[in-house]
Amino acid sequence: MKQLFLNSSVFASRSFFTAVMLFLMLFLSGLSSHTVSAELLVLYPEIRAPFSKIFEDISAGAQEEFRGRTTLVSLDENEVALPIVKANRPDVILALGQRSVLSLELEKNQVPVVLGAVNDARYPFPGILMIPDSKVILEKLIMLSPAVKRVHVVKKTPGEDIQLRGASEFLASQGKELIIHQGADIREAAAIYAELTKHASAGDAVWILQDGSFVNSAILSMLLDVAWKKNLVVFSSNPLHVKHGALFAVYPDNRKMGASLANLANRMLTSDVDQTMSPLQDVLLAVNERTGNHLGLSLSSKLRDEVNLLLPAR
Repeated sequence: MKQLFLNSSVFASRSFFTAVMLFLMLFLSGLSSHTVSAELLVLYPEIRAPFSKIFEDISAGAQEEFRGRTTLVSLDENEVALPIVKANRPDVILALGQRSVLSLELEKNQVPVVLGAVNDARYPFPGILMIPDSKVILEKLIMLSPAVKRVHVVKKTPGEDIQLRGASEFLASQGKELIIHQGADIREAAAIYAELTKHASAGDAVWILQDGSFVNSAILSMLLDVAWKKNLVVFSSNPLHVKHGALFAVYPDNRKMGASLANLANRMLTSDVDQTMSPLQDVLLAVNERTGNHLGLSLSSKLRDEVNLLLPAR
């Protein structure tokens, strides 16, 4: 009788253990299934090459980083995305470019949206702007030219500019100063550039914003000529200016940006995310070696490793 009781206890224990293991396997299987079944729909405008490469690289980065299945859809001009959303039934949408987000007919769309590849922060979605974070740019300035003490910038509009958000505070923390000049039009901006370069001295730098800061080809040529003569640092948020003689510029790392957008989408599936657009953190660095040599800046092997595009010395 005692033996029977022991056997019954062992059987009960094994049954309990088996039940627990089965529950855990089903639970873990459910988690894995949920992760794999997550659906990301990436919408981007169909445009001609080479501009299409931007959206292709962002989409590739998102596809690599998203924890689930990704569907990529390019939209014709004026194409409405709502039927595509209904057909794919995604858990989250990554809309790239203004055309994509407008195609969603937002008043009808019920699926969470992450937004990328836009310059406008007015949309109430989590996402990443194409505008580089000011701190990221200024860190590159300090890395390349630590002797700079004052940074001059000409801006178009009154009030806060997202391109300059946090710039003054960051420079102040480094013992440096941001001096903002405001111009109402290109004629006024030209006069400001002429005046500030006339009185600029060692330790001064000029920052050309992404939207141009009223810089046309004539103003850029004047600015770079004076900077060359007076050994001033000119840097930009436009890599085309580096070709003409600006010391450096940053530009988007599209694949990494796509990965960052996918991480936002991943977080949206499990937690609350701020419904705001953030400046771009994922950037590449272009440097004009000839300008650097002229300014007496030493591009060590360590610094060269930080440069993604180095225009050769001439």
